[in-house]
Formats: sequence, structure tokens, C-alpha cells
Amino acid sequence: MDADQETPVDVRMRDAVTATMLAILPGLLDYDGPLTPHSRLQDELGLSSSLVLELLLGIEETHDIQIDLEVMDEDKVVTVADLAEYIAGHYEQF
Repeated sequence: MDADQETPVDVRMRDAVTATMLAILPGLLDYDGPLTPHSRLQDELGLSSSLVLELLLGIEETHDIQIDLEVMDEDKVVTVADLAEYIAGHYEQF
């Protein structure tokens, strides 16, 4: 697939992953503000790369999936919703 082409997104998976992230993040963060799909992962929540990996592992375990991170453009994954959108288009079900 051409890198410029959009990857099809599984809307149900996107919504489920968003809910999972909003459930997992409070346990990973020292953050008292509200968590929403529009929360900015690094700028607002201060999510480090090691915490991102913990979050992704939690999502994989919860949904019994494997997430393909090889083609992720980190500059385009800014918010919780962005990450959920990426995952919904780049996962493999077990």
C-alpha cells in the first residue's frame, strides 16, 4: 500500500481502544486533569515513550491484538483519539 493512502479504520475497534486508553491512562499518569479523546499525549499528559509502550501493551492484552508500530508517524499521533485511530487501522486480531 502506498504510504500516502489512508488505511481503513475499524470504527468499533477505534471506539473500544479509546475507552480502553481512557481507563488505563489514570493508572499510568500523575495527572489530575480530565482525560478525553482530545487529550494531548505528550504535551498535556506528559506520556513518555516507556509509558506509551505500557499503554500499548495494555491495549494489546485487553483486545487480544497485536499493533503494528512500524509505519506509525509519531508526529501525526498527538492525541488519545489520534492513537486510537492509528491502532484501529494497524492491528492484527489473534
